[in-house]
Amino acid sequence: MRGPIQALAVLALAGAAACAEKKPPPRPAPAPAAAPAAAVADKAADKAAVPEWSYSSVGKRDPFRSFLSEIEGQSQQIRTRCPTPLGRFELEQLRLAAVITGLEDPVAMLQAPNGIGYAVRRGACIGKNGGTVVAVRSGEVVVSEWAIRADGTRDRTQTLLKLPKQASLNVEE
Repeated sequence: MRGPIQALAVLALAGAAACAEKKPPPRPAPAPAAAPAAAVADKAADKAAVPEWSYSSVGKRDPFRSFLSEIEGQSQQIRTRCPTPLGRFELEQLRLAAVITGLEDPVAMLQAPNGIGYAVRRGACIGKNGGTVVAVRSGEVVVSEWAIRADGTRDRTQTLLKLPKQASLNVEE
């Protein structure tokens, strides 16, 4: 047991002696007292020749603004359109199948191109352009929507969806 302990003690003493013998790092050389005038002029010319770097943010996205705000803005445009199943079709694709006018709030049945019928009342949202049902009359439904012209102006248009003659039904109480 004495052998390994003595060996460790000898190694520890040798390491301590090696640390004590280390030399300090060399010191840097002192800077020259004054530079000649020609050297100063050369340095100024080098600085003038290298253009300073500049950044232009024109046409770039603000990195501190969330990109989700742009997506939310687009989804709000979609929300102003009709979220109903009838909002997927153009008004010309919808067919008026039935009208019930003898009620306090008249009801109309519109048939979509896929064959499914939908009941609509006054104020319902239909069509890809965000049209609303203005009136449900005997034999017709009046839909008002905003149309965007080629020059960018918006115009309110009204479309009549008429019922075929044989499908008229008037229920009065």
